[in-house]
Amino acid sequence: MRRSLLTFILLLLSFSMVLADNVFVECIASPSNNQVKITWTTRSEENVASFVVLRSNNDENYVEMARIAPKGTGSQYEYIDRNVMFKDISIFFYKVRAVDQNNKVIEEMSLIVHPSISDIYRTWGAIKAMFR
Repeated sequence: MRRSLLTFILLLLSFSMVLADNVFVECIASPSNNQVKITWTTRSEENVASFVVLRSNNDENYVEMARIAPKGTGSQYEYIDRNVMFKDISIFFYKVRAVDQNNKVIEEMSLIVHPSISDIYRTWGAIKAMFR
């Protein structure tokens, strides 16, 4: 009994330490006005060289949209994807990655968004795509 209690306490302590080292506090994707706003807040930015925002329309082939320099622990960040109005897609998948100097992923947050795109912008996007 005593050994199992000690094992449980050690397991609980190691789990707490893992949680304390998490980079992200929260990460939110908000669609509005023909764009998607990605916001996140950090808990710890130790060893973070940059934050990478990626987007996909099939949750497989992600494209890097932005690379943002860290500001320091407890900071708030924002990235606005204004390029959603030209896509005929009903769902986007985003990832926000905290990477180190070697571009190794420290932590990653995944988000799913149904963009709010007006019909006017969809039509304009289709017309613009024809002339590319």
